[in-house]
Order: sequence, then C-alpha cells, then structure tokens
Amino acid sequence: MFRSTLKHTMVASSLALAMMALAGQANAVCTGNTRITSSAALVTLLGGKTVCVPAVTVPTMTWQEKHVGVTAAGGQLIDFKRGPGHAIDPEEAVGSWSVISNNGGQQAQVVHNYGTGGTYTYTVHNNGDGTHSFCAGALEFIAAIKAGPGC
Repeated sequence: MFRSTLKHTMVASSLALAMMALAGQANAVCTGNTRITSSAALVTLLGGKTVCVPAVTVPTMTWQEKHVGVTAAGGQLIDFKRGPGHAIDPEEAVGSWSVISNNGGQQAQVVHNYGTGGTYTYTVHNNGDGTHSFCAGALEFIAAIKAGPGC
C-alpha cells in the first residue's frame, strides 16, 4: 500500500511540476505577442479554416480542427483526422466554435464547446511568424491556421 501511495504521489508531483513549467512558458509567450482583440478579425482568421496544432506544442495533444462557419456565431468544429471518406480515421464533428467579445467587440475570444468534453475559451495572439497562440490562463497552444480542411 505504501509503495502504491508513494508512486501516486510521485506521479502527481511530476505532473504538477510539468504544468508549472508550461504555465511559466505560456504566460511569457502569450503576453508578448499581438493579441487579436477584434471579433471581426477573429472570425476572419478562423472561419472556414483549420487550426493545426502539432504534437510538439503539447506532447499529448494534436489538433486538426476545421472551423465551419464564417460569423461570430461560428458553427461546427470538425476534427479532420485523415479526412472525409477515410476508411479507418474519417473526419468527425466534435463540437462547436464561436467568438465572444466584451467592450464593444474589442476584447474578442474564441470558444470551443465540446459538449460533455468541456468548453474552452481562448485569447488568440499573432506570433508574427505565421503561427498563432491560443491562450487560456497559463496554457498556450501554438498553431498554424490553414485555409480549407487538413493540415
């Protein structure tokens, strides 16, 4: 029993340290880039496009999500996977997206709603190198945004 508890404590401590390291990196990076504050600019950036987050950003996570719709109301969020018609790994609707704003539309954020999988709200920042950062609290996901489906 002691061995199991010790192992659990070590794993939890390791996870906590990893999250703190990510948090430090995210805060430094997200606040230093140009935040997209306009609702219209955020809709133009994401509407009808695919957000591609490689696994190198967060080792356990890869996004390939197509943002269907071109208004602040957004639309479906499609996990592209290997694309429509693929026999083993076809695209799949996983939720919805929308843009919300405060202060007369000048503090825009994107919302990804995965139903029972949770709702996540991000500020979006232009990194000036062809990538964008999606930031939520202390987390950051660096993405390429591509016209149409697939990455």
